[in-house]
Amino acid sequence: MGFREVIFVFCTYILGGICAGYYLVYFKTGKDIREHGSGSVGARNVKRVLGSFWFYFTMFFDGLKGLVAVLISRYFGFSEETTALVLVAVVAGHIWPLQLRFRGGKGIATSCGALLAYNPLLAGGLVVLTLLFLLFRMGFIFAGIAAFLLLPLLGYFLGLSPYQIGAIAIMSGLIIFAHRERLQKIYIKVREKRET
Repeated sequence: MGFREVIFVFCTYILGGICAGYYLVYFKTGKDIREHGSGSVGARNVKRVLGSFWFYFTMFFDGLKGLVAVLISRYFGFSEETTALVLVAVVAGHIWPLQLRFRGGKGIATSCGALLAYNPLLAGGLVVLTLLFLLFRMGFIFAGIAAFLLLPLLGYFLGLSPYQIGAIAIMSGLIIFAHRERLQKIYIKVREKRET
């Protein structure tokens, strides 16, 4: 990978760090959304502060930047290896934005947008897996995390190359890591229910 590709991957990381939720709340209220609710800059926390309309706007914007990052990589004819790194970089940028001192969101919407451009079958598979897990009353967050956990396996069955599967695995790992506190809370609740 040449210097041009390295610069582009870094630029997509910076793009990922443009977190709509943070800037919306700051410009409309003067507040830092990370000091309210869940402490995330994601759409669910925006809803707590600004209401439902801005929830959907934040979801759309965060998904769009993931979509655009991958589409631009393809438009300029960058290699598949570079595009795979773009997939990881834009999600990492949302979770750990440089300009917000590495305190961002959880990366769900951004990863979904990036996956839609990267491989629509993967994006569709993620939705189907999430819905299947919801049938078992796992809860939306846990169902989504479980779907991300199986995403590299889905990539394998779709015949993706090893580095593509590796990039998907890293991206999924970032999503799971970003939700670690939520997963701990779910685990504690389940353990408490079993003990009572």
